[in-house]
Amino acid sequence: MLQEVQNNNMSLIFHSTTLLLAISFFYCFPLDPERVKSPSYREGRYHNLDPDEELQGKSPLAILRWKLLGPKDPPAVEGLTEELPIVLERNSKDLVAPEGKVRVVWFGHATVWISSTFKGKTVNVLTDPIFEAPILVNRLVKLPIPKEDLPLVDFVVVSHAHRDHLDRDTLRYLRSKNPNLQILLPSGMKSFSEEENLGSTVSQELGQVSTKESVKITFLPAHHWSRMGFTDTNQYFWGSYSLEAQGKIIYFAGDTGYSSHFKNISERLGKPVDLALLPIGAYKPRWFMKYAHIGPEEALVATKDLNAKSFAPIHWGTFPLGDDLPKEPMLDLKQRLTFPSSPDTKGLYPTSDGISWGSKDGVKIVPWTIGSGIDLE
Repeated sequence: MLQEVQNNNMSLIFHSTTLLLAISFFYCFPLDPERVKSPSYREGRYHNLDPDEELQGKSPLAILRWKLLGPKDPPAVEGLTEELPIVLERNSKDLVAPEGKVRVVWFGHATVWISSTFKGKTVNVLTDPIFEAPILVNRLVKLPIPKEDLPLVDFVVVSHAHRDHLDRDTLRYLRSKNPNLQILLPSGMKSFSEEENLGSTVSQELGQVSTKESVKITFLPAHHWSRMGFTDTNQYFWGSYSLEAQGKIIYFAGDTGYSSHFKNISERLGKPVDLALLPIGAYKPRWFMKYAHIGPEEALVATKDLNAKSFAPIHWGTFPLGDDLPKEPMLDLKQRLTFPSSPDTKGLYPTSDGISWGSKDGVKIVPWTIGSGIDLE
């Protein structure tokens, strides 16, 4: 039975990849002529801070080779199954931060809700929002709240141009709910946003700042690459973000491999990160994924580079993008942590779902699930 399932999966992978290759050949996105003026653009493409020859973009044929020929990594933990992460259902009131707090709720993958309420004024931020599924990929779990029930979003921050992070339908939907929505994009995406009818957007260079009320958002480095069609590989920039509100710093890493940029960000910020949102999934096989995706082990190193007080893992359990099974990244991370004899639920929201903070080398880490929240105060 298992062999039959594997054969069916391989057949689906082959046909899906072939279809993606065909689609890519016939779909091209506009390129911003102003991109060549970016300090991060040279020699015909955007670049990372560190050498990035391994990040020229994976062709559909390279992906096909990975899927068909391997090799695959061994399981990270014993007893792995196809079990999906639990989804905690939420309503609109659950998402709005109480006065004097910053509330962070994970929606799955790299989509995180961040709400700050200060002196009666609330600012809501959504990272890399995707409400359905990217092309040719199934969504494994639902959102913790129907999109129709979301409070108005003030800021959307997009880390990079990959379809599981930059979803045009989701952005247009959020724009329809709030015409004053501010969409923050990486450098080189002005023509793209105009062509895709995304409304008013901001294309950012490293260090660029956007503000509203008590919230300050800064565009920062990542170690990654970009592509939406066939002819635009690394013609749009990529990055990460810090969000400062009420004296707290939340860092959203987007998608990233490990590099010196984490220490660079710590130097830029000049003070500790209160909560780091770091990706851990789509990390296997390492020979294919390591240049673009950190895994649990590297995420823990990154927390030290960032001088982070706490870390919540994202980018796992939502889309089957790597060889890792849905809960494997989290279970891999969890086995590296130490947990207190009595559960530590301070700041977790809700506190009654059995989740406790763990720790590693003085950093607090929460093995949360989709719909889980953290209150910073």
